[in-house]
Formats: sequence, structure tokens, C-alpha cells
Amino acid sequence: MRAPAVHVTEADYDRLLNLARQDGPGAELLARELERAVVVSDTRRGRPFVRLGSWVDYEDRLAGKARRVQVVPPDAADIDENRLSVLSPVGAALIGLAEGDVFSWTSGDGRPRLIAIVAIGDDPAR
Repeated sequence: MRAPAVHVTEADYDRLLNLARQDGPGAELLARELERAVVVSDTRRGRPFVRLGSWVDYEDRLAGKARRVQVVPPDAADIDENRLSVLSPVGAALIGLAEGDVFSWTSGDGRPRLIAIVAIGDDPAR
């Protein structure tokens, strides 16, 4: 399966790059995704993609689960509030993807992962 395009805004790119320099499997995945990212203007219009602060509905296709999370920097993460760190493996996988994209990777423990983006927005109640 070919990996979908990754888009990152100019405003998020440097911040994400600094976060990706930390240790951990999520940081490693984020760094790999940033290497292939297309950096776009902060005012870009078009197909929405996951940015820092975006609310994302996604399906974990191998686990058979659906979730709605907000992708946030690590200092704002709170699993009880569905705020997922961009340095978690799933958070790193979500960043830059668009609605309809499907992304697969192998987790740090060797398990395959497969997620599909269902919807992206800024409103947690949608």
C-alpha cells in the first residue's frame, strides 16, 4: 500500500520538527512523515488535512474501533478529554493526512497498524 500524501502548514512545520527530535516511537514516526511532507501556506484552501489542534474521526481498521480525538502537542495531551499527543504513534500517523486517507505502519512492538481518516474539523461536537 502506497502511503498517502502528508501536508503540513508552515506554522506547524518547525514546531513539529522540534518535537520529532525527542526520543520514542511516535517521535520517530513523526520524523519520517515530516521528511516526506509537503509544506503549504497557512492560508491554503482545499482538501482539509490534520493539523495541530484538528479534531479527527478515524477508524483503527485492524482493531475494529472508531475514535474522535484532537491532535495536540504533548503538553496539551489528555486522554480523558480525547486530546492525543502528536508524539504518540497514532497522533504522529494522523498528522498531515486528509479525509479518506488510509495509512499503515508497523508499531514499535512489531504489530501492523492501519488507520483511516473519516472526518476532520475544528468542532469537537460535530
